[in-house]
Amino acid sequence: MSMREFDFVEPTSVSEACALLAEDPDGSAVFAGGTDILVDLKAGLKHHQRLVSLARIEELRAVELTADGALRIGATATINQIARHQGIKERFSGINDAAMSLAAEQVRNQATVAGNLCMAVPSADMAPILLAHGATMRVVSPVGERVVPLREFFVGPRETILEAADVVVAIDVPPPAPGTGDASLRQGGRVSLSLPMAAVAAVVVMEKRICREATVTLGAVAPTPIMATAAGEVVTGNELSEDVLREAGERAAEAAVPIDDLRATKEYRLELVKVLTRRVLQAAADRAKG
Repeated sequence: MSMREFDFVEPTSVSEACALLAEDPDGSAVFAGGTDILVDLKAGLKHHQRLVSLARIEELRAVELTADGALRIGATATINQIARHQGIKERFSGINDAAMSLAAEQVRNQATVAGNLCMAVPSADMAPILLAHGATMRVVSPVGERVVPLREFFVGPRETILEAADVVVAIDVPPPAPGTGDASLRQGGRVSLSLPMAAVAAVVVMEKRICREATVTLGAVAPTPIMATAAGEVVTGNELSEDVLREAGERAAEAAVPIDDLRATKEYRLELVKVLTRRVLQAAADRAKG
């Protein structure tokens, strides 16, 4: 199937991009890496007359670790920028996990973190770990800028809170507390580079052997990435014994609402959530630094 013709415009500022989107809100779309939207256009799933590229807006490419330990990811920063960033490997190992698990090297060279989130597919690789870290989205529109918590960003499959003329300019991750460890795990199918059948991420704060805080999030097992709040509550205040981890896995599975599809049955996905939750919590705890 061939793609229909469309206009491809390259503004040099965020304000110009917003203005172009506002001119034709029904027919325009933001273009970052293009790894998803071009596939959708070719398949006839989307029918945009204008793609507004962010590629020439220089300030959106940056990945910055601030002095206080926070992380800012620009809207056009690629997955491989994250995967190869030594500071992220050291301070946000779980974010590095998620980046390394996404597709193939060639795709990671083009795909952007912001694009992965804005497509809002339930299986988006970067969503669970950024959700677990309490990330926020900086969004600019013709009327100004706002900050949206990632937990409020997803509305449904391929749906977000973004309006037609909105442009995501950055993703902000707050600095981790002392004793924080994080991890992200996913299970794909037998076909190489397949989408995850289930994904789990965790951020924990450890004090010696005791877990003082824990956030567990799930991907690919609900219409949107979700918080498994009860799973985090199970481990908080406890050592991560086998019994505690098993109970956390059970609580995480209770939060999931998976479906049957070509990749897996809902029953199999629930079992994956239990296993991945145990493993990801232990991995996060093992990485915790005081």
